[in-house]
Amino acid sequence: MSDALVGDTLERLRLTLTDRYAVSKEIGRGGMAAVYIAEDLRHGRQVAIKVMRPELAASIGADRFLREIRVAAQLQHPHILPLYDSGESDGLLFYVMPFVEGESLRDKLTREQQLEIGEAVRLAAEAADALGYAHSHGVVHRDIKPENIMLSGGHALVADFGIAKALSVAGAERLTETGMAIGTPHYMSPEQATGEHIDGRTDQYSLACVLYELLAGAPPFTGPTPMAVLARHSLERVPSLRIVRQSIPEAIEATIGRALEKVPADRFPTMAEFAEALRTAELERISLRTGARPVPTAELPRPRAKPRRRVWALGGVGVALVIAIAGAVAVWRQLHGPTDAAAGEGPDPRRVAVLYFQNRGGSDSLRYLTDGLTEALITELAQVKALQVISRNGVTPYRNTSAGPDSIGRALKVGT
Repeated sequence: MSDALVGDTLERLRLTLTDRYAVSKEIGRGGMAAVYIAEDLRHGRQVAIKVMRPELAASIGADRFLREIRVAAQLQHPHILPLYDSGESDGLLFYVMPFVEGESLRDKLTREQQLEIGEAVRLAAEAADALGYAHSHGVVHRDIKPENIMLSGGHALVADFGIAKALSVAGAERLTETGMAIGTPHYMSPEQATGEHIDGRTDQYSLACVLYELLAGAPPFTGPTPMAVLARHSLERVPSLRIVRQSIPEAIEATIGRALEKVPADRFPTMAEFAEALRTAELERISLRTGARPVPTAELPRPRAKPRRRVWALGGVGVALVIAIAGAVAVWRQLHGPTDAAAGEGPDPRRVAVLYFQNRGGSDSLRYLTDGLTEALITELAQVKALQVISRNGVTPYRNTSAGPDSIGRALKVGT
């Protein structure tokens, strides 16, 4: 957003709220809203005013926005950032919160990269308490991420209840062409990505992704595009935390792993049970470290046998297998010299194009899987030095063509 537009929004906000708030300056901007610091003139206190982006405000509509904010404003919990006020003024949708003298969990992660195990588990358990309370009142957050967990006095405060619900009701829950989503790809559950029915176990999955990042320094799945990240959430097993950080006890890893199960029914039934399992695992860690009386074994979460995946989840094995085979073939060719084709009798088989997979299920809800699978393969194969891999932009023109693979191969001058 241009400086002129930012200044225009600030002036509009000052003019329209002049009798209620003295708005001083913008202090932050994210994918959905800009944040301004102001003085609540009636109560003599500092507040933060979040103003929705104009395109989102138009998508939601004032009535829907205010209705969802009103529901969220009824939540009263020590680990939920309360809502003071909300409204629509001069086309701007806004809501008002306390100004927190602290930082977000994202700010802390950016500075420290990884958190001490006990602190990470405690913050996640506090957020779980807040979410469990919200779920008991029929409210699912839908967008848990480090940016939406504030830190005040060393404790967690979950913010922005109601916003994601308002947007998803407005039909904006999937990724747009700009990559904006209701729910951030790195923390989205598989069922949220496909637009299935969601409940509190979606927040549990997202919070487990956050805790994973607090401990490992990166979320469980990353990728070159939002679609590739979402595909990995649905298809791949969660990488082991203990490989990255050996000091993490098995009980904590098992607890996080259960919350990150692909199928909601395989996670903890409630957020309260997830929080209890985290605290129990942390007590065991402390007891083992200090030599105190260990927690009874019956109270500890146990590693679970991996449940059967949905049939299409086997694609994750296929991706790994294709990559492994491709890498092995490339290494073999590098060791044994060029083939006849590589020597000049045809396209070099080491020059590879990955064509977009087709979704034959007839439902657009799984398109993110086919796109993500293709893009992940292109990215992974490009890491094999012996291969020359056509970029995503290079194969995109052939996405919906009726031309056969041989014709496409000749056009792209690839041997594989």
